[in-house]
Amino acid sequence: MKPSLKKNIQLVLFLFLAALLLFFAFRGVNFKSIAEGFREANYLWVFVALLAGIASHIVRALRWRLLMEPIGHKPPLLNTLGALMVGYLTNIAFPRMGELARCGSLKKTDRVPFEPLFGTVIVERAVDLIALLVLLAVVFLIRIEFFGSFLWNEAILPIGQRINSIFVNSPLIPVMVIVAILMLIILIRRNVFGHKLNNRITSIFWAVIDGLKSIYTMKKRRAFLGYTFLMWFLYWLMTWLMVFSTAPTSQLGPIDGFFLLVVGSMGMAAPVQGGFGAFHIITAMGLGIYGIERAQGLVYAIISHESQTLLVIVMALAYLVFLFFKRSPRKTEAV
Repeated sequence: MKPSLKKNIQLVLFLFLAALLLFFAFRGVNFKSIAEGFREANYLWVFVALLAGIASHIVRALRWRLLMEPIGHKPPLLNTLGALMVGYLTNIAFPRMGELARCGSLKKTDRVPFEPLFGTVIVERAVDLIALLVLLAVVFLIRIEFFGSFLWNEAILPIGQRINSIFVNSPLIPVMVIVAILMLIILIRRNVFGHKLNNRITSIFWAVIDGLKSIYTMKKRRAFLGYTFLMWFLYWLMTWLMVFSTAPTSQLGPIDGFFLLVVGSMGMAAPVQGGFGAFHIITAMGLGIYGIERAQGLVYAIISHESQTLLVIVMALAYLVFLFFKRSPRKTEAV
């Protein structure tokens, strides 16, 4: 299969998945309630929350620049921030392509070599994954009655009921699934798919390990960890401030803001354009734990997600317009 055809098929599948998730998110919802929620929303809090969002983007850009110093480059903050926005904008249309886009942007504007630059992105992702897992564990321990209920009622119990229904009503389906899994294992062990997949997984694993090691050897390790802490603090602050934009969510406390941050991050990690659908479903489900109706939860999810998406679009387009009037590339400052 040609790479271009494969990418087009993946794009269509991601679009279909996003549309399907949006359909399930809004199925059976009273749209009059959603419209009323929009009319009653306090958009001043949205504006304040987005200020925290802008600050988080700036801090991420500063942290990324620290990772570039060992490879001998320190691009201007504006170009680094702009590259991040270009990456986010690309992810809205093409899932998982944003990392490549932001590296390509800095390569074009500041002549930073693509390969080592992409290595810094892998380090970023590894550190943020660890931070999210730590945050998930903390939230689970502090709000175990809520988070445990969320996992049990919305994930474990429905899946268990579905599996039980399959075994009772269609006993041949589990057998077919087991046979398919065994066949897949046999094909992998016999290298039917070749070494490309194994090499890809291995290379990513060691790249992450090398990246984490580089944190301990970097000269400004404390600054890097400080930026990481500040960035996630701003993510939480943006999430918590956003809850005051709607009446049903305005009663949530700071710890609940951490819960929504974790839940929302899970939605944004889904392989769909800009987290559309996935963010809305999981956020509305999470708010349901607090007794907030799905329509009201969707109002918050829409305001939160679409305001952040609009912010990314505006910042990215503003940067691209700036580049249009400043075409000449420049060398970065030597470290």
